[in-house]
Order: sequence, then C-alpha cells, then structure tokens
Amino acid sequence: MKKATNLLSLLLAGLLLASCSNAAGGQNETSPADTVALPSSSESAVESESETTYITDDLPDEDFGGYAFRILSCVFYNKELATYITNDELTGVPVDDALYNSKTNIEDRFKVGISWIETGDQDAGLNTAKNAINAGDDAFDILIGHDTNTVGLGKSGLLRNMYDIDEFNFEKPWWPNHAVESWTVAGKMFAASSYISYCGIHWTRAITVNKDWAEELLMEIPYEAVREGKWTLDMLNTLTEDVSYDVDGNGKMNDKDKVGFTSGTQTWYCLQEGVDLPIYRRDDSGNIYLDLDVDRADQFLEIMRTLTKKDRYYSSGDFGVKMFEKGNALFAYTQVGDAYDYYRVSDVRYGFLPTPKLDEAQENYINCCTDVPWAIPKTVMGKQQHIVGTICEAMSAYNYNHVLPVYLEGALKSRAADSADDTEMLQIIADTRTIGFAYGYGLQMNNILDDILEGGQGAASYFKSKEKVAEKALNKLISSFEDMEIGRASCRERV
Repeated sequence: MKKATNLLSLLLAGLLLASCSNAAGGQNETSPADTVALPSSSESAVESESETTYITDDLPDEDFGGYAFRILSCVFYNKELATYITNDELTGVPVDDALYNSKTNIEDRFKVGISWIETGDQDAGLNTAKNAINAGDDAFDILIGHDTNTVGLGKSGLLRNMYDIDEFNFEKPWWPNHAVESWTVAGKMFAASSYISYCGIHWTRAITVNKDWAEELLMEIPYEAVREGKWTLDMLNTLTEDVSYDVDGNGKMNDKDKVGFTSGTQTWYCLQEGVDLPIYRRDDSGNIYLDLDVDRADQFLEIMRTLTKKDRYYSSGDFGVKMFEKGNALFAYTQVGDAYDYYRVSDVRYGFLPTPKLDEAQENYINCCTDVPWAIPKTVMGKQQHIVGTICEAMSAYNYNHVLPVYLEGALKSRAADSADDTEMLQIIADTRTIGFAYGYGLQMNNILDDILEGGQGAASYFKSKEKVAEKALNKLISSFEDMEIGRASCRERV
C-alpha cells in the first residue's frame, strides 16, 4: 500500500494547504516516502502536514538552453486538452494555479519553454499529427488526444516506443500499472497514461452516495465494508431496495422522481471492468488471449437485472448526473469528474465509494476509467528524445505530487471535517483505476455485457457468436505490433 498511503498523505496536505497553491517548488526537495500510517480523523492539521512527503523523480537538473517544448492537442468535450496539463496564468482557481506552478517549475528547472499547438477537434488533431510525422516534419514533441485515437495511432508505426525512453521509470506511482499493462502489446507501448494530466482520475467511474438521504434512511454508509473487502454489488442491491418513490405520481420513474440508483454514460462497460470480467486476458508471460468467464458473467447479469429494475433505477444519458446533482438519487455510478464539475457546487452532501466487487472472493476493487493519453512522434530522436523524455517524466512527477492532491481536494468540496472517510475512498479509487485493453484499442466485444443486457441473451451464446471475429481482430493487432520496426525519421534532429 506504499503508493496508496503516499497519495493519501498528499491529499490530506492539499486539504490543509490549498491556500498556498501558488507556491511553486522543485522536484528534488524531499526524499521518497516510506509507508505512512493512515491518519485518523482526530489527528491535527500540523501532524498531517508534517508527515507529507513527495516522491522524487530522480532526474538531474539540466539546462536545455531554452528548448521549445510543444504539445499538440485537440478539443475534447469542448475543452483544449493541453489545459489539463498546463496553464499560462494564475486565475485563483486552485487546479489551474497548480497547473501554472507545474509549468513554471519545469520551465525554470530545465530552462525550457512549454507551449501547445491547438488543432480544433479530434479528427483535425489526428490528421495534423499523421501528416506531420509522415512528412518527417518535426512539428511537435508530444501529442495528446482521445484514448482510442492516440492509442490506435501506435498501430501505424508513427510513434516512439515508450520502453525506448530511458528517462521513464515505470515503477514510479505517476505511471499507473493498469495503463502500462493495458497498452503494452508484444513488448511495445506507444501511448502513455501518466499523471502528466489529471484526465485519468477525472474520468474514473466510482460510486457517489447522498449522505443526507442516507441519514434520513438511518443507513450506514458502507465505508467499513469497503475496508474489509465486503463492498459488493449485492450490498448495493440491498441498499437501493424499497427507497425509490414516484414523486410526480405518473406511475413510472423519470428524472423528477427519487431513485435508489442512477448512472451516467458507459455504465455497463465500466461495471464489467469493475467486477473483473475482462474479455481479453494475459497469461503469466504477458501474452494476450480472448476469454470470458461465462459463469461469472451470468452472475453479474442476474444482479444487474435486479439493480436496474424500473422501480428503483432511472438513467438516460446524462440524466444520472443531473439526478444526483438535484438530490434525487441515493447512489450514482458516474465519474469522479462529475463531483468536481457539478456535485461540489450543488446542495448535495455526498461521499465516495469505489465500484463494488462482484463478490467478496474478488481480490481487488477495480475502477474503470478513460483517459486522454499522450504520445511521442517518431520524429523525436537523439538528444531531442532525451529532452522530451526528461520533461515528460518530470512533469508527470510534479503533477502527481502537486496537482493531483489539489484536484482531489476540489472533488471533495473542500470539506476536510466531513471527508476523512471519503478521502480514504478516493485514495482507493485513484490507486485501483483501470483502462480496459479492448477499449483502448477499439477491439470487438469491449462492450459485451451491455449488448447482452440490451438483447436479453445469455453470456455463453453471445460470446460464442462473436468469438471468431474478435479473435481475428486480436491476432491482427498482435501481428502488427510484432512485425513493427520503428526506425529513424527522415527529419533532422532539432536541438
């Protein structure tokens, strides 16, 4: 639990020191943290602060002589993606100011200038990247875009293999194991999900609970069950039973009623990941193969058909988010980012829980996420590769240590006195977030249980009907990576 306790101590410090977010600090100022005992809610602010340690990036300070570090980004969900990485000015918004401090810290430490290149929508960004790399044009240092687009670009041979970048230390906590494993094929990884941005946690699915409604019901929020590994879908099923009611009296559930459970987008795919039902698995050697635990899938489907009965569940697109925001849902399965963007400015007093396990036999909690991964074009080489690798590693480390706690503090609505349990829950959620292999590479059956729920089929028959096509797509992907040779680009090195 070393990574988890480090994150928790950083978050607790963020809750205490948010007002000091304008102070930029170097990355080599402290030594790596050892395991720290989880503070109790009774510990003082000073004690929590004093125990906070930052994890160093182990990079030497270097002078890169004013190197212009350029980020190629596209618009996603109406926001320029580079703004999740850097900010050019202090605004008084804690996360924005933390990103500004990150930018200035890296620029001062390595004597570089960080800028981004705006490309409009996702397709424009992808086409700009492809055209520049194919022409051997040194137009940018990294690109950032939608997960399936960026990860998929690696299949074309246009990106640097992340394992060839000596500056990257994948043992550090700003490289989540889930993404390193998910996006590695045949020993190659062409896109990265690190804490160079906070998108990965922003779009992590988790459970939020309406604390005021829970108190009215005399319901104990299952924090202790989470700690004991007993937080399951069956428990969620039980807690949502007989709590919904038809406010408008029209005889059916809608967004004006009070429901036990609601959800946002991509619910069933993400729950499928959360209950450990991947379609693609890896053997002990890291080889990927197609598989579905049919019995486990049927168990999941049976529970979900009860949990989503019309008398306790309602969701339609973003209605799940809106219902919880209005206080009309006891539990919601949405994104951590929905708390940050909507719930914290609402009147709802909310808490966090990880995605429930399928059963107590499941070893770990798993919280599905999407991300906007970044990648390095093959036009980056030689000394330039060293510079780019250094900046990306240092920025990932700084943002893990200094930006992530500020973001999570914002998701908690700055209620330190009311959020000790929720702080711990967010720690668990952040450290167990997972990106599905199939989703990242856009493979067949990444949404199999969603399709089964909609169609009313059994898991075994549906899986068999799709298996051959899915295996063919998987084998094609693996072969393309095995045969790929990433050579030198034709452009001259820019240093």
